[in-house]
Amino acid sequence: MKKIIVFMIILTGLLSTTVSAMERFDVVTTVQIKQMLDDRAAGKIEFVLVNTLDEIIFRHSSIPGSINVPWYKIDKKVHKLGPDKNQQIITYCMGHR
Repeated sequence: MKKIIVFMIILTGLLSTTVSAMERFDVVTTVQIKQMLDDRAAGKIEFVLVNTLDEIIFRHSSIPGSINVPWYKIDKKVHKLGPDKNQQIITYCMGHR
């Protein structure tokens, strides 16, 4: 029983850390992304839309106008984000789990 309680305490701590980390970022809806892509095409705004999934998934299912930088290859593909360190970057994958 003590092992289960310790496990639950650790799990709760890990989950609360993940949730609090998400508070640093704004969540963008698909409707907002569509509008942003339209605005980018019209030259009104600039941002980089990054698909963080594996290259195979990107080739078969991605948002047009996005680039592929898999999360596990960021150190090798960071150059794809461009030289402007202050630009807006929006990342997406298959959803929050």
